[in-house]
Amino acid sequence: MKKKVNNKIFIYVLIFIIIILVIFYFKNKRVNNIGDLDQVISDSVFYVAQNEKGANNDNNGLYPTFKGGNNGPFKDLNFDKIKLPSKPFKILLRSGYYKVPSNGLHIYESGNEDNYIVLSNYKDEKVIIDGNGNDIAIKLDGNYVILENLEIKNSKIYNLQIKSSNYNLQIKSSNVIIRNNKLHDSYEDGIKVLSSASDILIENNEIYDFNKEGIDVFGSKIKINSNYMHDGKNSNLHNENHCFLAKGGAEDVLFSNNICKNLESDWGGSIILGGVTGTKYNKIINGNVMPQGTRIKAINNTISNIKGGAVSFIECIDCEFSNNKVIDVTWGIKFVSGSNYDTQDVVVKNNNFKIVKNGFIALIEMPTQFREFDYNLYDSDNIEYILSEKSKYKEDLEVTEQINGNNRREVSLNEIKNKGLEVNSIYK
Repeated sequence: MKKKVNNKIFIYVLIFIIIILVIFYFKNKRVNNIGDLDQVISDSVFYVAQNEKGANNDNNGLYPTFKGGNNGPFKDLNFDKIKLPSKPFKILLRSGYYKVPSNGLHIYESGNEDNYIVLSNYKDEKVIIDGNGNDIAIKLDGNYVILENLEIKNSKIYNLQIKSSNYNLQIKSSNVIIRNNKLHDSYEDGIKVLSSASDILIENNEIYDFNKEGIDVFGSKIKINSNYMHDGKNSNLHNENHCFLAKGGAEDVLFSNNICKNLESDWGGSIILGGVTGTKYNKIINGNVMPQGTRIKAINNTISNIKGGAVSFIECIDCEFSNNKVIDVTWGIKFVSGSNYDTQDVVVKNNNFKIVKNGFIALIEMPTQFREFDYNLYDSDNIEYILSEKSKYKEDLEVTEQINGNNRREVSLNEIKNKGLEVNSIYK
């Protein structure tokens, strides 16, 4: 009797094990069938596959490969966005050349700190997004958004614009990450960060063939790190370009460990801390116009082959240019007042400059106030400093024009040192 009971228990256990193995087999087979060994189908992950047979914007978009019926990827970026859920989602693009919709690709939705909205490529497949001559190729209006691993090109104004989902209320967007992208051939800027945006990370991107700015910042709390910006181009309307510009009330911006090369930047230099804007772009708080830049810092960057200068401070408060390597520029630094504030509390230290074509080391408008300007190394045939009267400005809604004063004079290095500047700097 006891032996029969044991046999029954053995049979039941064996049947249970067989059932578990069958369930595991079919579950694993389902994952293999969808063509993605890394994840099970999710109702918040969507695929676009231009070159996939059966891809169609009438599909549900939930599969990277076509499965029959409406089970397959979207065909292009014109799919109906109503199919996207209200919760955070990912859009993964498979290999292809995608033109944006007629008004650009616009992401209004927001994620949260646990789940970001993501726009990326699928695995390591190469994706090109063509702005197709639209003003802006991609516009990010939401919070908690990641854009990564894409090539974006051919916009009329900006390849990428970052602003706020609540711009009219001046509530700043937050936590946007732009990384590992290639952005090029924009008529104006590679990346535009508007004044309503904050807590932005722009990292490990390559940006080139821009007419104006590689990265143009109006926002706050922004980190721009380890990007490669190069080969600005000139047009009939824009004859100067810059890797980085922070203006219009920008605050707390760190530009670090970037490479900037091959530009024509004679007026403002390759990097501008602060700047000049039309009056309608001024940042106003409680009726007061804010400085163009506050706490803008450029640290540990490499700047080379610039037909113009390394850096300008224009109406920048508590701003810094330190530990940078500057190679083959035609002038060094400008310290300039703006239409509303003087540049003050400036730090310039521990930089290595090679200045060519007998360019000046620094032009200093006399109202400028320094916290520290010292410990720099200069390789230059011309040890020239220029003191200047304060600039004047002709202000307009769209453009504010700088009018340089005529009262400029070259001063000796001893006079500079007597002002407590460059006392420990080295010249060779």
